[in-house]
Amino acid sequence: MIKKYSYMNKLRLLFLLLVIVNSYSSTYAFAEADEPGLPENDFNRTFVGTINNKIDVVFSLKNKNGQLTGFYYYNKIGVEINLIGNINHGNVVLYELDYQNIKRAKITCQLLKNTFFGKWEDLSTGKLLPVQLKQTNQSIPLLPKTLIGTYRLAKEEGCNLTIEISKSKGGYYYHFKSTKRTLKGKVTFSRSLNEKVVYINLNGIEWAGYRGDISRLDPEDEGQKIENLPTTVEGLLSDNEIIIQNYGNAMNSYTKLGECSDEKYIHLKKY
Repeated sequence: MIKKYSYMNKLRLLFLLLVIVNSYSSTYAFAEADEPGLPENDFNRTFVGTINNKIDVVFSLKNKNGQLTGFYYYNKIGVEINLIGNINHGNVVLYELDYQNIKRAKITCQLLKNTFFGKWEDLSTGKLLPVQLKQTNQSIPLLPKTLIGTYRLAKEEGCNLTIEISKSKGGYYYHFKSTKRTLKGKVTFSRSLNEKVVYINLNGIEWAGYRGDISRLDPEDEGQKIENLPTTVEGLLSDNEIIIQNYGNAMNSYTKLGECSDEKYIHLKKY
């Protein structure tokens, strides 16, 4: 009888130990999964990386109680694409919204410490592309809130031009007017995380002249005209102002806007 009682106690003790070990293992595994996945801890972070291993992108994500909001943009375009979604123990689901707030793409990924890996899916075609991002401590320079409008440089003599910036269906456009020509085209932006500045790109405006680094030119080619001139005029963008460096120096010879050839820096003020 004593032996039977002792044997039953041993079985109960063994069962209890198994329950404790199993419970501890589950808790430990859950905690390990939580730590790299950054569960529901609020954050506001910037990520840089690629889509399809070659398209450079920048993400801005804010987490509030597991609900994600933010945007991302392609480096070559610089126009924000809004995002909404959620995060649950490191599992991220994001939806890309168009200008009508319609879901156009889905991003699913696993957030592990300072990186996340996953896939981008076109909700219309089902096309899948890999996404790889890494957190950066750099902040994203934002587009001016007063971007839309008319910028003007008015002089009694010489350079006199107007650039109107508008937005339609999520994209930005310009209407360029000078004493010599009228042009329309698409606007893109270059955002420098290092310099903390934004450049506006007026695409489709051919430069008046471009020689590049003349120190590398063959003396026999010095008088020749370059056939394929650049067709994007870049300007430093800030609140209510666009500044275009219109011509270079002896070592880097170019002129962007021929109608303003006397102006090294063209300051366009918004009014």
